[in-house]
Amino acid sequence: MCNFGSDILPIFSFPPKPIILFLYPDSSCLSRRSAIIRYPPPEAITPKSYSPDVVLYYCNMNNQSLLQYLSISLPAIPIQGSAPSRNTTNPRYGAEDITQVVDWPEFNYATIIQRYGGFLNSKQIASDPFRSPPAAIRDEPHFHLRFAELLQPRVRRALRAGFEELAPRLKQLSLVPITFDGGGSAAYVDQFRPDTAFVTLGGTYADSTNRAPGDMKVSWKWRSDYRHSQNPIFQEQYKQVLSQVNFYMGQHKARHGFVLTNTELIGVKRLDTNGSL
Repeated sequence: MCNFGSDILPIFSFPPKPIILFLYPDSSCLSRRSAIIRYPPPEAITPKSYSPDVVLYYCNMNNQSLLQYLSISLPAIPIQGSAPSRNTTNPRYGAEDITQVVDWPEFNYATIIQRYGGFLNSKQIASDPFRSPPAAIRDEPHFHLRFAELLQPRVRRALRAGFEELAPRLKQLSLVPITFDGGGSAAYVDQFRPDTAFVTLGGTYADSTNRAPGDMKVSWKWRSDYRHSQNPIFQEQYKQVLSQVNFYMGQHKARHGFVLTNTELIGVKRLDTNGSL
């Protein structure tokens, strides 16, 4: 359904005045439409026989490239009343599991554009600006809600559009379409469930492999600069979260994963099975 905004003048006025309706698209509308209602001559109008002639004029919404769509900055999420706390622990994984962390130099904007810039620029998608600022968060469940509102639908839409563009070359590129969802959309391994999952389209929840498990944290519990902190507690918490993602990657035999907070995204690549990331 589209949302209606209108300026309506009296119908039975002499001489008759047109009514112009402007229909503004929401996320389910495919195009912007203007409907102009034209009246018959005054002598033909009576309260009982009035039947206006409706003409619809269609015009394209503002489109943008998929690259532009993905380049729109996410609105900052305010923080309110947060309290420091520790990250998830489990006997199956821990900070001591992480033996080495090195930079991942290929994970950068220039490499992405070099490999995928062609179709990211050629694929057109209807613009979808953020319409209102997000509400504040105070804990991780709050952050999960904002993630579901702001980010998850955009990633899913971008993946769908990208694979549509690549459809004729998927076999040649040895690619299969995937989508982005909650961790429960992939198989549970020993009843563990990551926060998010990239899974193959058309698979079943019980059998799908999580191709890039993701873990979501709030910024007052984990930051990437903890890696270089002189505080041993921060260093331990840095590796603790990485050990959780590393554990999920091991369970799903995935090479890639990530940590997402309300302020940053950290891509993780598994170099071996001995805790090198």
